[in-house]
Amino acid sequence: MKDERVYSPRISGAKTPKNQRRSFVEMIEVSNSRDNSLAADDKTKNGTSTREIYTAEDAVNRAGFGKFQVKLIMLSCFVWMARGFDSVLGMFISPLLACQWNLTRWHSALLVTITTSFSILGCICYGMWADKYGRRTALSSALIFVFVFGAVSAGLPSYTWFVLFRTVAAFSIGGLAQALTLCCECVPGLKRGRSVFVLSCSYAAGVVTLLGVLYATVQPSFHHWRLFVAVGAVPSCIAMVMMRFFPESIRYLLQSEEYLPATAIVQKMAQTNKCHLPQGTLYPHDPNGKRVRQKRGRVSHLLDDEHGRTTLLFWFVGLATAITYYSLDATTDFIIHKDGEVHFPNATSGNFLGDISRPLHCLYNMTEERFIQIVWTNALDFPGFVIYFIFVDLIDRKKLLCASCVISSIFIFLLHIPSTDVMMSTSFVFCARTLLVGQFDMLLLMAAEAYPTTERGTAVGMQAAATYVGYFATPYIVQGFLEIELEYLIGFCGIIMFLSGIASAFLTWETRRMELRETSRTS
Repeated sequence: MKDERVYSPRISGAKTPKNQRRSFVEMIEVSNSRDNSLAADDKTKNGTSTREIYTAEDAVNRAGFGKFQVKLIMLSCFVWMARGFDSVLGMFISPLLACQWNLTRWHSALLVTITTSFSILGCICYGMWADKYGRRTALSSALIFVFVFGAVSAGLPSYTWFVLFRTVAAFSIGGLAQALTLCCECVPGLKRGRSVFVLSCSYAAGVVTLLGVLYATVQPSFHHWRLFVAVGAVPSCIAMVMMRFFPESIRYLLQSEEYLPATAIVQKMAQTNKCHLPQGTLYPHDPNGKRVRQKRGRVSHLLDDEHGRTTLLFWFVGLATAITYYSLDATTDFIIHKDGEVHFPNATSGNFLGDISRPLHCLYNMTEERFIQIVWTNALDFPGFVIYFIFVDLIDRKKLLCASCVISSIFIFLLHIPSTDVMMSTSFVFCARTLLVGQFDMLLLMAAEAYPTTERGTAVGMQAAATYVGYFATPYIVQGFLEIELEYLIGFCGIIMFLSGIASAFLTWETRRMELRETSRTS
């Protein structure tokens, strides 16, 4: 093949080709030595380049807590409100359906069993999907299915179809916890705790709101369970429509090597908060300065040498909290009045107990007295959110969780005091429940902070699943203890909560003000 390179003709004073090559080599050597000198100046002691780079943690902390975070939390409040609506719907839907379809108690038990089982599965699956495909993607799909199948179930013609549609909606409810993951990854460490318990307050508002709707829709002059179910889908509809305003997690995008979208979100955050970002570009590497591509969204990662102890302790505390809270919820009236009859505030869980072939009681009418009793029973739990909101960013997480578990166990043990004073028994029960209800979101918060970005969604999903497992197991535990003696159930709840306090003290990391990690240290 003909050589097409063109050389300059020799003229007076020009260098020969040999001299030209020597000059070119000298120029390259000088350039390389200059680059090496600059690179050496830009190295820290551990070999990481620090010239004009910053991490996601730097960006979030520099942007601070401003309008961007406020908007994100307000949008997430509708997601948490949807969770509150779903909890009320699960409590009272079976007695409402019994008015039209003449159900027995095993129908209600079947509905609770299926929906709770699929909620557990949904928490796990959506947690894994959030790590693999993004928090925003997982949350969006969950909201779509919750709204569509929840709203359509209001117009179904038979109980079988209703169970099928509620099963899909229950599976998707498990994905709503990823809103907390997204908030934690976009809020500075100094404000993470209180931001989460703002969501908890919206959950409480959702519970009280739908209880008011329940009271309005079960009056004899206007009994319409379908309207009650349809209204229950409103928060998920609002959140679904507003998902276009939800940003994707910066940390997830960086781990996915999507640097341009991550940079755009960081710049929008700084612009919205009217702050300046550090000079340079987002740093997509681990602390050792090397690229790390980890497999994400695997439950096995939560049980490795680095996280295994923390994971098991979290699951134990979450399971114990759920069993204790729902056991007290199911037996509150019996503990207070000691009249030999169990009045279940949670009408659904009560259908597991006794003869399940009996016809299910129809909730055709709710008197004002009964409505006030239900509202107070639920509303007295919610001061726990306020307590946690005040102290969560002031006291170390481990100390706060440990103190909450131990103090709640003390209130439970005090129920063994023989007394006919209703006020004293009521105070002990609701003081314990107030502390327990705040522990659910506290555990989700600590799980989101303790695990790296590659496993954070899965960790939050598994922690939420532990709550549903406790809810699922509670009716069987209560039934077994009530066949012996109520005092044994109280003692059992007090013991497992005291053990939870000890377990909390042995958690591996203190997560208050902790910088969120991007990858595992063992990678």
